[in-house]
Amino acid sequence: MTVSARGRHGIRRRVALLVGAGALTPMALFAWVGWSRLGSLSLRLLDERQSLAVSMARLVDQVLRDNLLALSSAVSPAGADAETQVALRSALLRSRYLEGIALLAAEGGVVFEESRSGRPLGQKLRTLPAVGEVFRSGRQLVTPLATDDGPRILLAVPARDWQGRVSRLPCAVLDPRAPQVMALLRVSVVGSGSADLVDNGGRVVASSDVSRLAQPAPTSGGDVTVSAGLELAPWRLVLRQPQAEALAAVRSLRRTLLLIGLPLLAVALLFAWGAARSVTQPLAELGEAAERIAAGNLETPVPALGEDEVGRLSRSFEVMRQALQQSLEELTRARDQLELRVKERTRQLSRLLEKLVSAQEEERKRLARELHDETCQTVAALGMKLDAALAAATPEAARERLGEAKGFAGRTLAELHRLIYDLRPSVLDDLGLLPAIRWLGERNLTPLGIAVRCEMEEPGRRLAPEAETMLFRAVQEALQNVARHAGAESVLIQVGPQGETLQVEIEDDGKGFEPTSVAEPMPTGRGLGLLGMRERLAVVGASAQIDSAPGTGTRVVLAVPFAEAGERG
Repeated sequence: MTVSARGRHGIRRRVALLVGAGALTPMALFAWVGWSRLGSLSLRLLDERQSLAVSMARLVDQVLRDNLLALSSAVSPAGADAETQVALRSALLRSRYLEGIALLAAEGGVVFEESRSGRPLGQKLRTLPAVGEVFRSGRQLVTPLATDDGPRILLAVPARDWQGRVSRLPCAVLDPRAPQVMALLRVSVVGSGSADLVDNGGRVVASSDVSRLAQPAPTSGGDVTVSAGLELAPWRLVLRQPQAEALAAVRSLRRTLLLIGLPLLAVALLFAWGAARSVTQPLAELGEAAERIAAGNLETPVPALGEDEVGRLSRSFEVMRQALQQSLEELTRARDQLELRVKERTRQLSRLLEKLVSAQEEERKRLARELHDETCQTVAALGMKLDAALAAATPEAARERLGEAKGFAGRTLAELHRLIYDLRPSVLDDLGLLPAIRWLGERNLTPLGIAVRCEMEEPGRRLAPEAETMLFRAVQEALQNVARHAGAESVLIQVGPQGETLQVEIEDDGKGFEPTSVAEPMPTGRGLGLLGMRERLAVVGASAQIDSAPGTGTRVVLAVPFAEAGERG
């Protein structure tokens, strides 16, 4: 097949259009998604700052809660002021944020006070209206203070006596200008922004910028502002950052998207043109190779067409041609092997059929011989005894002859029962599979002096009737092999469910054999029994596994699937 110039140009235009559309469409989609994502990025930044404000508010709450807890646990339950003073001094030393601490009495006195700066605190605190309100209401207090030394934060936890009255008031003072407090707030500061703790009156209680203390909270203006409320005080933590700084990343991404988009567009168009040009040249050769393969010519190789996509396509065609050629050769060999296996299988089945017919004839001969040698003779003797009884002169003699005749009749019945058991043991129909297997072991092995041990577990499910018969015959064949060839002293028979199958294991301590020696039946007939066992089990979907080695005994595992609900009659 030859590709014309007009055809090549048409293919080139189509390839250029498809490649260009394939390249430009994802780019346009990517640009649209990126541009829209930049808008959502601003909202995400605000959400992250809001989460930061909430986390910082929880941190400030935790600091206040820890200090309130230290004040509350410092008061001695027995009302001992000495122990309380020691505990309050310890709380002051442990805290990184407290400036001073005091213990006020309800009667108006100052029981204890201590300050890191050495300046007295107790008397100033005692005169505060908020402190008097705590004594009256009995509720803890967190409030800002305006002192001569600047703004402060007061913490107060009332302590009650045994009558439930507020008798002591442990108080603590925080200096919002302390480096520790400012460092705590600066944890949440991003860039040149700030963090302010604002009370319900709109004044700054604490700030990362000391110049804002005790000042009205500034308006947002052009800043990005988020806030979160505290739990222990009616205050809010406010985080601010200039908008240009907060959204600088978004603006930078927008500029980057525009700067990259135009060059990528030019590269995509150039790539489309080059791809169209490079594809059209080797199309003719690929077309000819495809037609040869389609026509069944697998001898001529596909030419190599470079290292690009079309070259890989040509190599794929060549691999396909070789695979097809190899598959045809393997198919031919497999067909020949299958024919050989069918012939061998037919030969094995023919020999097995001959063995089965021979076995049937031998069984018939044995039954005829036993009927002739034992049963017929016993019946003849029975008839003679009956004649003697009829000819007896006295009733006592007739009774004696009849007794002997009864013995012959019982022996005849026992012999008939034995023959019937050989043909089809009624124990399989009357008692079930497990008692029948136990009976097989005792009947075939015990008379030979072989110890038989049975370990059986009721499966709770039944096999199909034909599967039970096949399994019974397979066990019978295995036990007969033990009796004839194993030379064993003991045999273990284990029966129990294994998943969806009933498994029978027969293990002896005999001389064992090499399983590969009976993998194929021999002309002497050796191995036909095992082959028959496997064929019989295969009819019902069962399997037989034989593990043995010379001198180590033999283990036979039979696995028969349980019957489905619809198969059990």
